[in-house]
Amino acid sequence: MSIAVVTDSASDLELGEIEGITVVPLHLHFGDEVFEDGLTLSKPDFWQRMDRVLSDGGVLPTTSQPAPGVFRDAYQELIEAGADGVISVHISGKLSGTLNSARQGGSLLDDPPPMEFIDTESASIPVGWASEAALSAVQAGAGLSDAADAARESASRTRVVMFVETLDYLLRGGRIGRARQLAGKLLRMRPLLELIEGEVADIERTRTRKKAIDRLYAQIMSGGEPERVAIMHGNAEADATALAQRVSESCGGLDVPVVLSSPVLGAHIGPGTVGAAVRRRA
Repeated sequence: MSIAVVTDSASDLELGEIEGITVVPLHLHFGDEVFEDGLTLSKPDFWQRMDRVLSDGGVLPTTSQPAPGVFRDAYQELIEAGADGVISVHISGKLSGTLNSARQGGSLLDDPPPMEFIDTESASIPVGWASEAALSAVQAGAGLSDAADAARESASRTRVVMFVETLDYLLRGGRIGRARQLAGKLLRMRPLLELIEGEVADIERTRTRKKAIDRLYAQIMSGGEPERVAIMHGNAEADATALAQRVSESCGGLDVPVVLSSPVLGAHIGPGTVGAAVRRRA
């Protein structure tokens, strides 16, 4: 059986980054301008544009999921290339309509093959890791169901923790309520946030950036030495790189990549954010 693996750009995977994984881009809207995440707007270009918007008082971006027809076309292309099964791995359905759009896209196929749609209940790097787990299982000879289970198992062992400079961006995108945003402002807090069961939850509150980074490091290391760690950031490379080195040294030289957040995620977390994806050993 030839099984194709599909994900979305909220996985923080670049289009074409991993051979065998098809990345469907979400959309960025800067006023009347619409971009495809990672395709017509790169990560560096997005963050440069954000800098200009913040300094000049321009319109902040919004995001939207791909239309069902975009997923249908992606699946059809893979089927025509020989796929007789599809595993589609996506950002939390509580954060985005992308998973639902993917399911609808599958239903639009004239003769759909067996398909598995996976809600990782996460975002960013863990979605990419789950996609990689599915691909590795396929390459090792697993069938559709077992490869899909490998993606779910990877997602179940992974967490995302981050701190943001302001909750304003999450409020604008509807990911938190106004009461939480106002509380953070009034208390001048940099909250540590985690995706829990697919939703944004506060786990700690810190007052300074240094303290936030220290607490993020502590969260990464809690529960024993991790199997895999990556640090993501919203145009805060120096802090992210220093944190990655600190984690690597504490984990016996573990490779800890530093990833600039994608446009579609950056629109919701804002500049200055530093976060971590952590996968524990089975």
